[in-house]
Amino acid sequence: MSRLDVVIPCHNGAHCVGRQLAALGRQHTDVDWGLVVVDDGSTDALSAVVDDHRRHLPPDTRIVTRPVRGGTGAARNTGARAARGDRLLFLDADDEIADDHIAAMAAALDRAELVTAGIDYQRLNPPQVLRGTPPDQLPDILTASLFKPHVLGGLMGISRDLFEELGGFDERLPALADVDLSWRAQLAGRTIGVADTVVSVGIRATHRGRFRRGRFQGHDIVLLRRKFAAHGTTPVTWRGHLADWLRLPVTAARAGAPAALSALVWELGWQTGVLGALRAEPRLPSPFTAPEPS
Repeated sequence: MSRLDVVIPCHNGAHCVGRQLAALGRQHTDVDWGLVVVDDGSTDALSAVVDDHRRHLPPDTRIVTRPVRGGTGAARNTGARAARGDRLLFLDADDEIADDHIAAMAAALDRAELVTAGIDYQRLNPPQVLRGTPPDQLPDILTASLFKPHVLGGLMGISRDLFEELGGFDERLPALADVDLSWRAQLAGRTIGVADTVVSVGIRATHRGRFRRGRFQGHDIVLLRRKFAAHGTTPVTWRGHLADWLRLPVTAARAGAPAALSALVWELGWQTGVLGALRAEPRLPSPFTAPEPS
């Protein structure tokens, strides 16, 4: 009989994960499912929050602890290894699923090996935050980015067979491991299904949070473009990076008021991350090409 395991990576998320756990406790489903919360090097009271919600969660609810923070991709891989089911459902600690989420995602996984859900940005984010957020920081599902559409990690359902065939999340790409896995799945001939449910997604409302996320993604985009260069993604160059710096004021202004400042902060973070990756000159070989002979 098929079983589904929910995996929630969490680093110092005790202040927000309770909302997601409460939503899991409200699920209306006949699906056999369990929950793995991955404590990714947290220093807060995550275990206590999980314990407060256990009476509403499935009996097979476990906390798996990583002593050192490894990032979202590494934490999701840890949770997948601990999971016992043949289907995996990844959620983010600061989002909130609908009451039919598990049932809808399980139904979608009956039709496809990689699935996603819809996104609602309105419910968890105040209007002033949404007005101050550039549209390109509010991705829609299955929007093609550079190469192929991708599934956001916190909205992802996947069969264990496919997850293991792909080798899980690439831990060298902590910010964009979901993009990488989605692309590899499609290159392996899989299509992406969409479940009939919606996840309420929280967005980063502080400039510090936007800068950090932009920096992480900017760093990873350099590696990701190199990894898939054989399939048409254009590597980031120093010349292109310099041109992007010079275009920063125009890029920010294009977002329009009142989102211009947020756009500028994000772009500063992004370009800082790109700069770090270019300076490090990481070697991330494509898994789709044969290694050079020694």
